[in-house]
Amino acid sequence: MGQHDIAHKEFYSHPENVKDLIQGFVALDCVSEFDFNTLERENTSFVPKENTERHDDIIWKLRWRDKWIYIYILIEFQSDVDETMPVRIMSYVSLLYLYLLGNKNLEYWKEKKLPVVLPIVLYNGKDIWNVPKNIQDMFKETNEELQNFVPKISYYFIDEVHPEANEKDSVFDGLANSVVATMKLQRTASTDKFIEFLNELKEIIKDPDYRNKFVSFMAFMRRFLSVVFDNPAYENALTLEEVIRMTKTFRDYDRENDLKEGEKKGEKKGKLSAFYDMIKKGRITLEEAASDIGITVDKLLADFKEYNLIL
Repeated sequence: MGQHDIAHKEFYSHPENVKDLIQGFVALDCVSEFDFNTLERENTSFVPKENTERHDDIIWKLRWRDKWIYIYILIEFQSDVDETMPVRIMSYVSLLYLYLLGNKNLEYWKEKKLPVVLPIVLYNGKDIWNVPKNIQDMFKETNEELQNFVPKISYYFIDEVHPEANEKDSVFDGLANSVVATMKLQRTASTDKFIEFLNELKEIIKDPDYRNKFVSFMAFMRRFLSVVFDNPAYENALTLEEVIRMTKTFRDYDRENDLKEGEKKGEKKGKLSAFYDMIKKGRITLEEAASDIGITVDKLLADFKEYNLIL
């Protein structure tokens, strides 16, 4: 399980974050009738050993009117968009139903009716998600009779990075809670914007009524940043001030390295430009220039191309 997955699994182990995720990002009318006071974490030990990678899934249940609804949160942090997602969801939900059927205390054994499962795919990849959200859309066209044998299952999709991909997105609605903060954190594209976001958060949590809402976010952010900056020191940061100070230090260090790298590239470009001019004027051959620099002709041509010095 990746560090991003661990951070999210821990974060959505808190019922208040599950509630804020659903209320803030799920555009279904029935959400208004969910009784979030009945939220219960479900044991996920039903997953077979050969599918242990699915242990990062999170399953909760709550009451809708007088019935239980299961909320299946699938954490999907792959580098590539997964075109098989509808089939995977069908598989995981089927495993959940088999697990539930093994529980003789389930309501099914009284009413012979299974509970509804609401699968939620939580995604934070760089690419736009362009996968069907209903498994029916993956099948070839067929006649009306055979259509009855095509499975039907959908999942609700939430993109943490691209707000335009969401049917409902409460990040910009003025809400102040840990879920909104995690979304903003992952959408912050630059270090300066990140520090600006943390300073805004500092002002919010000055209010004691809001401070408790961000305890789980702080834990999430420490683990998240330790991965993003590849620095485990973030795991030990206890306050926002510490995080800001560390980030400024790393940013300044990176800028210093970028400057040195730029100076090196400047020297390299100047040297290449001199050889380029001599070659263009016929004072030296390409082979002689490469030999003087101590590289191959192919490498020299590639370097020329890098600086738009086209022979």
